[in-house]
Amino acid sequence: MLTLIGLYACFYSFRFASSSTLTAPPLSALVVAFESVYDLSLLANTLSDQGIDTTLIIPTYTANNIYNKLIDVEVLQLDVNIDKSVSADKHALKICNIFFKDEEVLNKVQKFQPTFIIFPALRHDGCLLPFAKLIESIPVIWIKNPDEELYAFECTRVALPVHSGGFWSRLSTSFSGKTIFSTIKNDYLTPALRLAIKHLPDINIDLEHLYSDVRLVLWGGDTVLRSDFASLTELLVEVGCHHCRGAYPLPENLQKSLIEYRTGTIVALLEENYETLIQELAKKLPQGREGQAVIWKNKRNTNVAPENLFIEEDVDRQDIIGYSRTRVVLSHCTDTEFLEAAFHRTPLICLPRDAHESRNAARAVELGFARSIKTTNDHFASAKEIAQIINEIYETVAYRENARKVSVAIRDRLNPPSDRLVYWLGYIARTKDDTEKFHKPKSQARTLMEDIQFFVGLLVGVIIGIVCAGSAVVARYLITANKVQIAKGRYMQ
Repeated sequence: MLTLIGLYACFYSFRFASSSTLTAPPLSALVVAFESVYDLSLLANTLSDQGIDTTLIIPTYTANNIYNKLIDVEVLQLDVNIDKSVSADKHALKICNIFFKDEEVLNKVQKFQPTFIIFPALRHDGCLLPFAKLIESIPVIWIKNPDEELYAFECTRVALPVHSGGFWSRLSTSFSGKTIFSTIKNDYLTPALRLAIKHLPDINIDLEHLYSDVRLVLWGGDTVLRSDFASLTELLVEVGCHHCRGAYPLPENLQKSLIEYRTGTIVALLEENYETLIQELAKKLPQGREGQAVIWKNKRNTNVAPENLFIEEDVDRQDIIGYSRTRVVLSHCTDTEFLEAAFHRTPLICLPRDAHESRNAARAVELGFARSIKTTNDHFASAKEIAQIINEIYETVAYRENARKVSVAIRDRLNPPSDRLVYWLGYIARTKDDTEKFHKPKSQARTLMEDIQFFVGLLVGVIIGIVCAGSAVVARYLITANKVQIAKGRYMQ
């Protein structure tokens, strides 16, 4: 009897699951990274870790830049050589052309038949949106830095930029966004669509409706980092710290070496050209058992290094940032490094290289858990200066306490970014064929204040126009009358 009841329960459970609108076939994703390879490889790893079959496409010259702990992610490489003399737009066009011509990669992708194709909008859309239509895959836009945000918002209308500062600052920011969009459209998007028409003649490509199939936009940032836009749809999903996790134990030999230095560990996330600076910094820090260790995540190019400097390539970045004895992280303050340090409540010393990193550094300083060092052609950070800042951060409790507060702000959310990522991917897969797309943003969005400002401006313009026209008529009348009086000789002696 119990057996029969169990069978009936299983039968009806199966029928319910089969008829449920919430069920969906297994998901698969193709992540394409012509740029931002490390960050997109992190995204691919998260998708794979969440049970989504994932493939990553990268140029060959970036093979060493991918996340070194990828699990169950197939990596396809496009045979591209970097040419530093050409612009980023021309380089992206070159990669796009090679992508369309690489039959081996295209055959693997078509055989894979991904549910989603995920890529940045900037310098990817003209190539990959037509391709997504060809393979009948759902295009998903991923955005990270402010330029990508402005460009993607202009194309998808999922959000409105919020400009802070005074009138001229807002005007400059708005003009900058329009310039980015116009430049990319002329230098990359239009030529890329020509390539797509050439290689994909059966696909109907319309520039005006290029983004019509895009319904999901993944924002690779966090509101702790910045919040300078207003979302117009739930399908703009914040996934900035999707890969953040607790720190795993370090390799045993490294752990034994680091624990010998009782004052803690300094982590450096800088590239090879900072080798001299890092070596000098290690020498200036306290030495011996009461000193500090420096761990540099990089390839070992030399065997000559101070005793307290450890160069490791394979150790995971989050494991050393979140290591319990890590005191400070030296970083350029990219979005991902900023969020990882904030998540693991580790103070930062930022050495920004461009405007985006400078803005992140300013935000970290504003939150009270970082110091920033400006580097220019005339001034390069010195080991002595950094050593002094490390000592100040180590002796000041406020930095670590502020870092703890920021960490709580990131962790204390209703659901983690990885859950949001998987849920919304599943949602658009389930509703792919729905005619009613409830969460799709309006093509145009305007606020009441914008309308008021328009009419006020129009009214002021009309008034000024009337005053100017009236003044011109009166002036002309007076001049004409004066000439007539002179001609009649009334004012002649």
